[in-house]
Amino acid sequence: MDVSPLVGAEERKVRAARRFGRIGLLITIGYLFVVPMTIALYEWPSGGFIAALLALFVAALVLHVWRIRELTKSLGRRAPTWFMIAAAAVGLAVSLVALAGGPIGFVWSMVTGVLLGDIIGGLRARWAAAWVVSTVVAVFGFGYVIMLAVLDESLWPPSPFVFAGLAAFFVGSMWTLDVERLWWLKAVTDLDDSRRAAAELATARERLRLADDLHDILGHALEVVAFKSELASRLQAADPDRARAEMDEVQRVARESLTEVRALVRDARSTDLVTELAGARAVLDSAGVALVVRGDPASVGPTGRNVFGRVLREAMTNVLRHAEPSHCTIEIEVSDRQARLRVVNDGALPGDGADPGTGLVALGRYLHEHAGRLDAGPGPDGTFRVEAVLPGASR
Repeated sequence: MDVSPLVGAEERKVRAARRFGRIGLLITIGYLFVVPMTIALYEWPSGGFIAALLALFVAALVLHVWRIRELTKSLGRRAPTWFMIAAAAVGLAVSLVALAGGPIGFVWSMVTGVLLGDIIGGLRARWAAAWVVSTVVAVFGFGYVIMLAVLDESLWPPSPFVFAGLAAFFVGSMWTLDVERLWWLKAVTDLDDSRRAAAELATARERLRLADDLHDILGHALEVVAFKSELASRLQAADPDRARAEMDEVQRVARESLTEVRALVRDARSTDLVTELAGARAVLDSAGVALVVRGDPASVGPTGRNVFGRVLREAMTNVLRHAEPSHCTIEIEVSDRQARLRVVNDGALPGDGADPGTGLVALGRYLHEHAGRLDAGPGPDGTFRVEAVLPGASR
């Protein structure tokens, strides 16, 4: 099989990546809980602002957790419209109310940045950029106005521009933390899904290959067995010795086929061109078909002999099943660039070649896997041609 399902170390790596991705999201939520600590550390702001900020913080936390749960179920999904509106309103309110409570309030803009990341997750780049720019401008603009109104410059020497700028900076930077972790988790999940899909595809390809090989082995063997059994039945009275010889050949073919099926299970099957050529000669001689062989099968390289052996076997199966030939020609041509096997027989039945059949279709896939090509179809004067070409098969 080309690709194995994720097992062992690979599976553990993917699980670890997913686990760390979720841990990163939890860390983001942890950052949010750090923000309210400014109330206790700096004794800020006054009571009315504290109640409003805590209410907004709870609303922001609920929205963030809901969005994270939705994204972990289906990463990359756009936020619904109602969520965008609610998150934008809560996020902007958090920044502005915190700034109205005092200059330390710029820290609370981290909450706005996280909600901004939840909003733009799944959006196209231009829309995400528009949301980021507009939110940063809004926080800076409204924050600057609020700072002008509430800031006592005797206590806080920095100008309103600095505090509004810090708030805008938190908004413009904190969304990247949320989006980056979600993107990373999505990338790991997509990679996991892709590898699993590749494993399933490889399994399907392996089943198809096994079906093709079984068709190749059993189809050819059963055609030979049927032909020789019928021939032995006809010769039983006229030539008992010949009939006995044909039945011995039936037994040999059956045993060889059983051996090949076992080799297929062990993935050690070989179809050598020299061996298949000898088998083709024996079968055609029994059928009274004159065989002409041009070229030396030993001149083809080991890989090419194995591939051409399968092609010849399928061609002989088609001769027995679909034709009533009197002559068959097998040509083997080898050059520095490619090797060619051509099998031509006469006696093709009417309509033969209109449907390529399972065997030839499977053979075409087999040649394609070895960078070769297969051409098959009826020719002039009632002939049928099967031609296989392999690049560099002489080596």
